[in-house]
Amino acid sequence: MAGIGFGVRLPVAGPLAQAATIKQAVITAEELGFDTAWVHDFVIWTKQLDELHISCGSADAVDAAGPDYPPVFYESLANLAFCAAVTERIRLGVAVLCLPYREPIVTAKQIATIDALSGGRVDLGIGQGAPKQTFNVDFEVLGIPRSNKTARTREHFEAMRKVWTEAPASYHGEMVQFEDAIVYPRPVQAPYPPIWIGGSAPLSLDLVADYADGWLSFFVPPAHFPTAIAGLHERLEARGRAPASLTIASELYCVMAETTAEAERRAGPTMDRFGAAMAGTTGRFSPSGQSTDTYAEVYEASLVGSPADVRERLAEYVAAGVGYFELKFLYRTIDEMFWQWRTFADEVMPAFR
Repeated sequence: MAGIGFGVRLPVAGPLAQAATIKQAVITAEELGFDTAWVHDFVIWTKQLDELHISCGSADAVDAAGPDYPPVFYESLANLAFCAAVTERIRLGVAVLCLPYREPIVTAKQIATIDALSGGRVDLGIGQGAPKQTFNVDFEVLGIPRSNKTARTREHFEAMRKVWTEAPASYHGEMVQFEDAIVYPRPVQAPYPPIWIGGSAPLSLDLVADYADGWLSFFVPPAHFPTAIAGLHERLEARGRAPASLTIASELYCVMAETTAEAERRAGPTMDRFGAAMAGTTGRFSPSGQSTDTYAEVYEASLVGSPADVRERLAEYVAAGVGYFELKFLYRTIDEMFWQWRTFADEVMPAFR
């Protein structure tokens, strides 16, 4: 990857998600020169989440679908395997796989298999699962306690790491125990795929410092990155890790149009809903350390405008230390998504290569 890296979120959830569309999207992302195609991870997905937790499509697309469509969410690892079969070069990422409710041996085998079948193209984001205040119900439906989700995430990842690097593999934790597991294939990427970890709470940042190759931040505006990066570097150095070993990345919503006014108009309905859906997830690195206006903070940490606006804003992120971007475009139709992707590839990306 030469220069700054860019990935795009595939349309894997909501009323615009279809198998043919996912296939067309990942092939197009590869052709346009994006570095990574990303999916995200929920098991239980509701219409309320479609309306408020929008990572594919837009509020307008949800409203246009009417009340009777099923709330579709294509499972993340199955998606990566599907995308691997129809592409050759683009990396395939999950941002992020929620480990507390994944059985670690089976999950390790699935990821190793996808890495082997794709020729070593997996980027593995891991996380603790979305907080309850964002209307996530995976924990409740699956019967997994939220109270120990950080410890569970650690044990599951450490157990998976054993499976990838030892044969036979054994692990003895408080929640995960097994003896003499022989699991092949191994990941093509040695010792295992690059690990990306999201989140900005202290426990999440500790996970980043302990395990991650990249920090996949979200809702952090450029002005707050120096504080965030300095804190992460302190954590890395305390563990004997070089700060340069960690890629600083940002997950950004993006709405592009020919004019700034048109982009702002298209972004408005979706951004309005984020104000309710994302409460408590912003403002971690602000001077107060707290979220004060979720709507304004999400908007400030997004790319909304003409191609020139987006180039200018991205340059601020790069100057603040960000080296990779996962872009979650908002769009009313798949054709509009592709227009934004092509415009970004033609008019924005070359400035950072």
